[in-house]
Amino acid sequence: MAFSKILVPFDASVYSMRAFKAALAIAKRKKSVVHVLTCLEKGNLGAWYIDKRINKQIMKDAKDFAKKSLSRLEKLAANEEVQISIHIQETKSIAKEIISFSDSKKISLIVIGSHGQTGFNRMILGSVSNKVSQLAKCPVLIIR
Repeated sequence: MAFSKILVPFDASVYSMRAFKAALAIAKRKKSVVHVLTCLEKGNLGAWYIDKRINKQIMKDAKDFAKKSLSRLEKLAANEEVQISIHIQETKSIAKEIISFSDSKKISLIVIGSHGQTGFNRMILGSVSNKVSQLAKCPVLIIR
């Protein structure tokens, strides 16, 4: 099976780093492009009474932090001679954004960590990875 485009949803958790490294190994063998998608959730920026300008600043700071974190992944990919594409999206639903991105880019494989950065993990599978595995039109590899 040809996996020309691999998507790795990345949230800087241990599980997403493991997923990224697994995707790199597959991409190196299959000469694939790895798309890394970081989703910044808009709904969790504070209470309803906070000034909208503060929310914009929080999102700007989050994007800046994400760019710095993702630059490490670019270096790892370059060391493995794997082509990488970095994407940062603002969204209200991380799972829906991953599915939408996957469909729009015609992704052939999603490699996702079993759990993310949420404080409460489900017993068996994280809520985002669970939803992605149910809704994706392409194969999904879940990494523990």
